[in-house]
Amino acid sequence: MTHFWKVNGKWRIGRIVLLAILLVLISFFLYTYHQKILRQLYLEDRLEQQYGLKKDEYQIQSHFSKYGYGYDVTFHDDRRASYAFNVREKNGEYTAFYVGYALKEPRYDDNDFRAPEHMEFEQFTDEP
Repeated sequence: MTHFWKVNGKWRIGRIVLLAILLVLISFFLYTYHQKILRQLYLEDRLEQQYGLKKDEYQIQSHFSKYGYGYDVTFHDDRRASYAFNVREKNGEYTAFYVGYALKEPRYDDNDFRAPEHMEFEQFTDEP
């Protein structure tokens, strides 16, 4: 009779190792996904507290960066620019950092050449 863990009285080490690796990978995925959600909720809370922004005013996309968990915030009224934030954890406390903004590439049928209203544009000089 064949048993899952033993064949003819010998342990099937390959199946044990495979299951252990699979368990570690699933645990790692669930941990990182859980951390991503917790940090996104923290960022949404900070945006609402400091700037009064509601969740239905913007869209958040998350990604991993070399500095931790990164989030791109795109507002529904200005989809041409996205604002980047990083959320880090130190000593059990989350901290959000504003990294900067990026202008998305305009489509060819988009004739809106206005610059987004942002503080950095006031210091821009067009000199060679």
